[in-house]
Amino acid sequence: MKGWSLCRIECRQLRHDRVFWVTSLLCAAALLFGFNNGRQWQTGQDALIAEYAQQSRQDFEELLNMAKELRAKNQPPAQTVAERERDPRYALTLGGMAQHICRQNGDLAALTVGQTDLYNACILVNAWEVGGAYDERLHRTLENPLRLLLGRFDATFAILTLLPIAILLLTYNQLSAERELGTLALLGCQPVPPRRIIAARFAVRSACFVALTLLPLSLALWLAAPPADAPSFVAAWGGWLLVSTAYLLFWFACAFWVNSRGQSSAENGLLLAGLWLSLVVVLPGCLNLGLKQWYPLPSRMAFIDASREATIEVGKRKSALLGKYLIDHPERVPPSSSVNADDFIQTRIALDEETQRVLAPGRAEFAAQQGHQRELVERLGFLSPAIVYQHTVQQLTGQGQDYQQAFLEAVADYHQRLRAFYFPKFVQDGPEFNDYQAIPQFRHPAPADAFRRSNLPLACVGVGLPSLLLVVAGWRNMRRIRFKVGA
Repeated sequence: MKGWSLCRIECRQLRHDRVFWVTSLLCAAALLFGFNNGRQWQTGQDALIAEYAQQSRQDFEELLNMAKELRAKNQPPAQTVAERERDPRYALTLGGMAQHICRQNGDLAALTVGQTDLYNACILVNAWEVGGAYDERLHRTLENPLRLLLGRFDATFAILTLLPIAILLLTYNQLSAERELGTLALLGCQPVPPRRIIAARFAVRSACFVALTLLPLSLALWLAAPPADAPSFVAAWGGWLLVSTAYLLFWFACAFWVNSRGQSSAENGLLLAGLWLSLVVVLPGCLNLGLKQWYPLPSRMAFIDASREATIEVGKRKSALLGKYLIDHPERVPPSSSVNADDFIQTRIALDEETQRVLAPGRAEFAAQQGHQRELVERLGFLSPAIVYQHTVQQLTGQGQDYQQAFLEAVADYHQRLRAFYFPKFVQDGPEFNDYQAIPQFRHPAPADAFRRSNLPLACVGVGLPSLLLVVAGWRNMRRIRFKVGA
């Protein structure tokens, strides 16, 4: 009998298995519920980002209109620094205007929230500092710390933890139940080897379960919102579907191998529960603890204290720093007036650059430790398919730490370009500033980079290779079934 005929017979038998269909539908409902939670979170984030972007554009346009009105009225130049900071004809006003730089959620962001709920959606940036200004709206999204610790129930969480439990419940006794019910001898009397029958049973159940769970979720994802970039969306969705299918098939392979050992249903259940606990809970937890021990991040409070001490210490040496600053940058000395060591703008620029120089080692150490942690996760993540799956999905959806780091690096680069553009104009500032088109613009990290960073082929190997080994080992173990039947 051919394998296709065996699968057709198993399909007819599966039609009467109410437990399988109810469990599969409950899993599909859990996935859709998690997707709805993720979609609501994404919608809220997108609305907040759109509000910030609109507000930044309106603030800039208001400053431009105010500058036109002041020039039309021939308003006299500002006499003090405080007046300059409120006069949009000066570069000092535009450079000091805080603007919101926001993360852009990808088309698949609703599938997983990841750790993005721990970050602010937007960062305030101007020529002087990053994230220094206070905005009440940025703090409206603060969550209960306990809720952040537990995380959100999204589709990725359901696939990662709940669906494997359902798979193990449906398949832990596919062979042992035949022995306990006394029907194993009937399988041995068939013209087809029993292992082919069991293999066809697992194949049909795995195909139906994957189709009943992932296809409705994919349909909901396509219908939720039209993708902004169709090719990028299709590539990311195809990668997610591939790695999700491979992850679910891994648990079917585990159940197939455990059944092939010929133990009782109770022993099969305990072994599979131990596998789930080890691969989904224990190993990821141990890896997380290992990261903190091997590459601990510098204390955030210590960095804040160091920032305060650096600001105080630099302020005490402002006269000497200003002299050194003007020696290093003679092009910024005003040609029309004598150098005043207490000039506010020049002093502030000198203090700011010295403060950045003092704090640079602390920031570099923090970034280096984070980089070591990410590298360690990529090297040791293959100890558990659950780690590989979670890491890959977060990269595909743009919700991982790599994309967050790329966003922060883009913000830092934008801040440096703002400083390079505005600081020379601050020193020789006047009411005739109109170089609006040359103001640097923020460049978002490309969404396609998230797909390249996911390293999808290696992830599929990390999940698919253990599955293949388990299936081969289970197939070889199944050879002993006929001998047990004849005993």
